[in-house]
Amino acid sequence: MPRPEAGIPESVSLFPDWDALKEERARFDGAIIGWADAVDQSWLAGDHTYYSGATKRELTKPCWVLVTHMFNHQTHHRGQVHCLLTQAGGKPADTDLPFMPE
Repeated sequence: MPRPEAGIPESVSLFPDWDALKEERARFDGAIIGWADAVDQSWLAGDHTYYSGATKRELTKPCWVLVTHMFNHQTHHRGQVHCLLTQAGGKPADTDLPFMPE
């Protein structure tokens, strides 16, 4: 996958249209699923070297740590969204897994 041309600050303007953003989200979710289905144990056991735009330097980390972070970090952002919606007066449905609809 090519390195993104824009960074985090520019990401908010990539999809100004809500429908286009939803379509891209669905397309990219499919790409993530396809990628995850093809990952093998030997790759997960290795290291990955990459340039971090956040730290402005090259880093080397275990692949399994990076994959875990990719899937876990979204929970942080979901919490941020939940907080903002609640502060704006929204009342979300139950989000506790045991009490969610089937």
